[in-house]
Amino acid sequence: MKKYLTLTVLHILLGIMIANYRDLSFPFGLIVLTVATFHILYSRNQNNQAAFWAAYMVGLEILLRMTGGFLVYEAGKYSVVFFLALGLLTEKAPRPQPLPIFFYAFLLIPSIAVVDFPDFLHFRKDVSFNLSGPLSLIICTIYFYKRLQNLESLISILRLVVLPLISVIVYLTLVTPELSEIEYGTQSNFKASAGFGPNQISIIMGLGILITGLALYFGKTITGMFIGDLLLMASLLVRGLATFSRGGMIGGVAALGILVLFSFLFSNRVIPLPKAIAYSLGAFMIVLLSWNYVNEISENRLQYRYQGINYRTGQAKDITSGRLLILEHELNLFYENPLMGIGPGMIREIALRGNYVANTHSEYSRTLAEHGLLGLLGVLILLIFPIKYILQQPKELYPISFAIIFLVFFTMFHSAMRLAMPGFLFGLIFFSSTKQTRP
Repeated sequence: MKKYLTLTVLHILLGIMIANYRDLSFPFGLIVLTVATFHILYSRNQNNQAAFWAAYMVGLEILLRMTGGFLVYEAGKYSVVFFLALGLLTEKAPRPQPLPIFFYAFLLIPSIAVVDFPDFLHFRKDVSFNLSGPLSLIICTIYFYKRLQNLESLISILRLVVLPLISVIVYLTLVTPELSEIEYGTQSNFKASAGFGPNQISIIMGLGILITGLALYFGKTITGMFIGDLLLMASLLVRGLATFSRGGMIGGVAALGILVLFSFLFSNRVIPLPKAIAYSLGAFMIVLLSWNYVNEISENRLQYRYQGINYRTGQAKDITSGRLLILEHELNLFYENPLMGIGPGMIREIALRGNYVANTHSEYSRTLAEHGLLGLLGVLILLIFPIKYILQQPKELYPISFAIIFLVFFTMFHSAMRLAMPGFLFGLIFFSSTKQTRP
């Protein structure tokens, strides 16, 4: 308990330091990378050190990305891949292999041959941007596949994802205007996210909501104090809602709802019914109060945003914020190039040649457009393989596993794999429980 409280305080201080001395972000990221590498090598990953450092980087990715702490934009995903690959290479025990994921990896290779970029720089940047997400998913799945761990160790891994989010909340609080002073519209709000992508902030806040709620549900804490976790969840909700980016908030809250619902259905032996009901009502009240606060300071524009209504005219607008048009465009590219697709990274290149920018938002339609029928097989593997695996696990684990995989699927639908988060969580659901399932 004292250890978690100490870590919480240290991450509050980290947020304060980077908010006041932004240049500290890069050396801090370098220190984390160096310490993690030596720790994994020295320990030979005997106690799953690679997973803990990878989880920490998943949470830290946003803070370093938004403050210039990375040399390259995709460094967060590369770091996760590096830590887990290093763990696999240094540990002695042989590992079972997820053959469907190897097949998925193979399916993504042929379409590289059809890319048509003007120079090697474009080829390197766009191909790596679009394949770094699948690469992290593949390595994470290989690492976690049938790796024995109980619920206690799973929550310990997830706890390390949330700790850097405390620093993100502190950073945003210090460098952005007071939320009550921001002028809100019905678009994503860059002022509330310090000029960084509101979509990515919302996603990572939604992830924090799920993990914090999960820990509390099973009688654990992130901060070391029950009241501290309640304040953390409220802060995650308020900062996420204030971005006016809906996907992350809907995904996180809905995943938390799935955790509760499936707990009622499958795991009453783990969580007593009165406790589950009390938790559910408490979580609902925190969500409701956070929503009402942000909606009030935004003069009901938060509600308009989620309803897809223009607050000036009162008329309904495109509730998908243009994503439906992008989805249709990518599906048309698939229909026109069904065999091997147009090649990884070519969606953006084609958009630029047409004098408009249309970054993909759905990993599913992107995979179809860029990889063709091979991509369709890959998408089916991503959807079927984890569900089949979860159904083979003890029913007591259904609430956690289905909550996590829902968040992964939903995030990949509305924001592709811009972050390391979906790939890491996708792999994490392939853990194998020990006989001890109680925390």
